[in-house]
Amino acid sequence: MSSGRPEVAFVVQRYGEGITGGSESLARAVAERLAADYRITVFTSCARDYVTWRNELPAGLERTGGVDVLRFPVVGERDLEAFNAFAEPLYDRDAAAGGSPETDSGDERRRDGPDNGPDNEQHVGAGPARRTRADEHEFLRLQGPEVPKLVEALRAERDRFAAVLFFTYLYYPTYWGLEAVPERAALVPTTHDEPPLRFSIYREVFARPRAFGFLTPAEEALVRRRFDLGDRPGVLVGMGVEMPASTDAASFRVRHGLERPYAIYAGRIDAGKGCVEMLAHHERYRREREGALDLVLIGRLAMPEPRQEGVRYLGFLPEVEKAAALAGARVVVCPSPFESLSIALLEAFALGTPGLVNARSEVLKEHCLRSGAALFYEDGDEYGEAMDVIARDASLRDALGASGRRYVEIEYRWDAVLDRWRGLVRAAAGGRL
Repeated sequence: MSSGRPEVAFVVQRYGEGITGGSESLARAVAERLAADYRITVFTSCARDYVTWRNELPAGLERTGGVDVLRFPVVGERDLEAFNAFAEPLYDRDAAAGGSPETDSGDERRRDGPDNGPDNEQHVGAGPARRTRADEHEFLRLQGPEVPKLVEALRAERDRFAAVLFFTYLYYPTYWGLEAVPERAALVPTTHDEPPLRFSIYREVFARPRAFGFLTPAEEALVRRRFDLGDRPGVLVGMGVEMPASTDAASFRVRHGLERPYAIYAGRIDAGKGCVEMLAHHERYRREREGALDLVLIGRLAMPEPRQEGVRYLGFLPEVEKAAALAGARVVVCPSPFESLSIALLEAFALGTPGLVNARSEVLKEHCLRSGAALFYEDGDEYGEAMDVIARDASLRDALGASGRRYVEIEYRWDAVLDRWRGLVRAAAGGRL
């Protein structure tokens, strides 16, 4: 290990091999590739599972992939039902009060820290149904992962690091960690438009860093609409995509008994990812169209396993198998209205597989328009029509696939992407590099 490399910290809610999730995968991929330039220490939790935040990994230091990983115990497991029961009325009250991300940002509110006066004196929003600052802090705690020892260690060791990169705006480690080290921090917020983005505590989050790293132009535009970033730099860092040079899609289909052409969904199978709506659209499409594609699902289940005709769940696949599954599909479906990048879509593009995406996601729609490699849908009618034309028109699939390969090669090569990440580190470090 070279002692001459500058020290940089990454802060992310979970980290490690086999831990899936967009920001977690991003943090690991970037950390391991930047380890030749910087001595990187990751501050993270002992959790593997984002639903419960159960402590499954040992606390303390582990060295993996050329990176030092410091894990800290989560104070308590999340009770998802209790969290939802607390959180959902907060979203509803905010909407009932007439607040919006744009109008909320103009309210005058104190920015006291948690030790600077009673939380419950600060009311957020207008009208009879108001969130208090205490409500928002309780939301943050119940959402998890609550890791106070991580924040204490980061504060104690802050002078070691030229820069600290925080991944995902939403969670406890980012909120309290940014309070501890704002003067050397960059935030990679992985933002999408969701109810908590209106909370005043997240205006504090976006007020603290020296610099920001965005994954797409659409994400940057969303953040700049919602928050005053002033003249602080925003770097369009992105993420590199690296897929096998060749895959054996035919053998994959044989191994899994996939005799019919299929569309594929890759990722967490979760109602919050648009999967319930996708399954309903696909059921209608199969009912109304002759020669309809089957739908293959790969990833971890976060909802009951679908049992409808023409849908196959293959579980969580190793990377080589996942690549073969994507390469063998006629189209990859991205149904989430909430995305900040969509790794699965870019991986499919790299393999020459076109996409069909939810138009309610600005990021996904932007990928379509910039790449010329995918179609988008607004509702079940458009889902069926788009799926049908992709299924039937081989020349269209070839053209879309070729456009996707070009798009990834130009925009998402790791060598170009890493130069942008180095620029983000320099922006966070200021004069310390």
